[in-house]
Amino acid sequence: MGNKIGKAPAFQFYAGDFLSDINVTTMTMAQRGIYITLLAYEWIEGSLPSDMLKLRILCGNHNDFDADWSIVRDCFFEKNGRLYNRRLESERTNMIEYRERMSANGRKGAKSRWQGHSKAIAEPSIIEVEEEVEVKIKKNNDNQIFKKEFESDFWSIYPRRDNKKRAQDKFISLRKKGTSVETIINGLESYKKYWKQHGTSAEYIPMASTWLNQERFNDELLSDTKTVDRLSVKKDIEKEYMCPSCEHEIKTKEEDFTGSKALCKSCKEDFYLSKVSAMIEIRAKKAELAKPRSPRTPESGLPGKTQASTSSDESTQSLGSLLENLGVH
Repeated sequence: MGNKIGKAPAFQFYAGDFLSDINVTTMTMAQRGIYITLLAYEWIEGSLPSDMLKLRILCGNHNDFDADWSIVRDCFFEKNGRLYNRRLESERTNMIEYRERMSANGRKGAKSRWQGHSKAIAEPSIIEVEEEVEVKIKKNNDNQIFKKEFESDFWSIYPRRDNKKRAQDKFISLRKKGTSVETIINGLESYKKYWKQHGTSAEYIPMASTWLNQERFNDELLSDTKTVDRLSVKKDIEKEYMCPSCEHEIKTKEEDFTGSKALCKSCKEDFYLSKVSAMIEIRAKKAELAKPRSPRTPESGLPGKTQASTSSDESTQSLGSLLENLGVH
């Protein structure tokens, strides 16, 4: 059945190589679907049958399969009655060789670690070594994926171009810890809008390694519409008002409480003020009423009239009588 691999559920798929291939470029979307489907079956089974009927069934009995297969057929070669894709088999060979190297290194490393222990401790089994190898393979594959994400998604749009190696290492570290590439890129897009709105020159933009190390992609910026909406102060908050004359209180919205609307609903003679202002005015009135009044004189009954002012009036009247007797008018 061909070169079937037992423990390799996935193979390296290079998007750039796939899309730039001349055969793929000239395919319709239906033909590309057939191509990818057959590649997947080949990877799982080790090869493909050369029988047209079986291939049609594998592709879900596609209506135009015969015409589409005439184009896709150029991507496969036949050997011993089976079909193969050269690039896919090259990737399979590379993976097998890599697994064998890692397996040998794993056996050697595990054996050296256990040499000093008692003979009661068994040597590492093939399953244990293969599991260790699988972990290393996954880590290596993840690193390759993260490096491509860094290049194509992050570094290509970051405004500053210095200290790339440190930025890449930090990006990979964040991805390994579980930070999604969407979170990082969305945060960067928000910052790019912020820098543009504020006219920030490149020299004042932090290096990519610093930006990633500080996890600035989690910042909430005022240029973000959602953040502005969340931080904006609502104007429909009710406030307390009081009439300074009758001390009637009311709660209402400030923008709806102007002009004639502020006339006291209780006494209808004064206007509402904010509760604090009204209380200040009320206290001032009470303090004025509490002040002591000026004393009244018994003779005149008028407040504030002193004995000196009474004597002055009497002197004025006497002088007037004297001038009248002398005939002076």
